[in-house]
Amino acid sequence: MLAIPVIDVKSGRCVHTQGVGEKSKQVMEDPIALCGTFSDMGARQIQLVDMDAIRNRQPEHLSLVQQIKRQFPDMKLQVSGGVCSSEDIQIWLDAGADWVTLGGRLLRKQDEMELILVELGQNLIIGMDVRAQLWQQGYCPFMGMSFQDWAQALEDEGVAALMFTEVPEQGRVNGHSLTAASELAASINLPVIAHGGVQSVHDLKNLSQPGYHKLHGVTLGKPMFDGFFSYHDAISMLKH
Repeated sequence: MLAIPVIDVKSGRCVHTQGVGEKSKQVMEDPIALCGTFSDMGARQIQLVDMDAIRNRQPEHLSLVQQIKRQFPDMKLQVSGGVCSSEDIQIWLDAGADWVTLGGRLLRKQDEMELILVELGQNLIIGMDVRAQLWQQGYCPFMGMSFQDWAQALEDEGVAALMFTEVPEQGRVNGHSLTAASELAASINLPVIAHGGVQSVHDLKNLSQPGYHKLHGVTLGKPMFDGFFSYHDAISMLKH
């Protein structure tokens, strides 16, 4: 199972918040150095979130992607943030991204998405953040299509993976999202990445159990940067 660090980049720096409430502080790091740290610890794939692209709705950190791929050519890089069109996808791919993650508004533009899947399917990771109640009712992003048929269509077009989050009706994403992602992975052939559910070492221990072995990978973000577990913990526990 892949342990995929999530690096949020703003104004050329890796930005993340440590702590909560009044004790929280914003930490800014060199993204190249951080990629090097993860690479040295055994990371094979990183998700880069372009925060400026989300705001400006166009790719921003193209030179950073180029630098990462030059210095770490074996590192697989998935890029997300502000992707609004097939042109945006191609710009990221030309910069060196291995995959571009799609979600949000673009995913709901069915006619446009169908064309994008045909043209660029193998370069895509599809991101799905779904409310728990909707997911339990059989939610599908495409109207008039069952989820199973939609997942089969993604597989047919060679999509790299489905990155899934079950969002609770109340509170934050938690370990239950990992269970939902695992159940999804067992029901389809498309690789599934659980996004946002790893909050603690306890979650990592659960992921090492046989019931989660169908998952292709998990993303690791704020709880890891907050020190609730280390990347070394994740790599050690997810070696299956």
